[in-house]
Amino acid sequence: MVIKMNPGKLNKRITIQKYGTITTENNFDEEAWIDFKAVWASVNNLWGKEFYAAKAVNAENTVEFIIRYSKDLEVLNSKEYRIKWQGRKFDITFIDNIKYENKWLKIKAIERL
Repeated sequence: MVIKMNPGKLNKRITIQKYGTITTENNFDEEAWIDFKAVWASVNNLWGKEFYAAKAVNAENTVEFIIRYSKDLEVLNSKEYRIKWQGRKFDITFIDNIKYENKWLKIKAIERL
């Protein structure tokens, strides 16, 4: 039996950023968010049980991003990476390689206010 995942339309361009060190023009090292990879995503608000669970811990501005799996995204984690979308920043809270099929990644992230 084959179960197909329907992520919806991957019609939103998001940028995954990594926290790292850059060298300024004056040769000083500075910590900053650096663009890591731009990808197409489906962006969804939480609803139902997930929304109410997030609301219970004051995380109701949690958003779910679904993107295609890519080998270079295996390094993603919630400590060094975040998502930038429409000028908004989202801290990654959870990454799910759906069914470990290496086809889709579901990323839950909370907006930084």
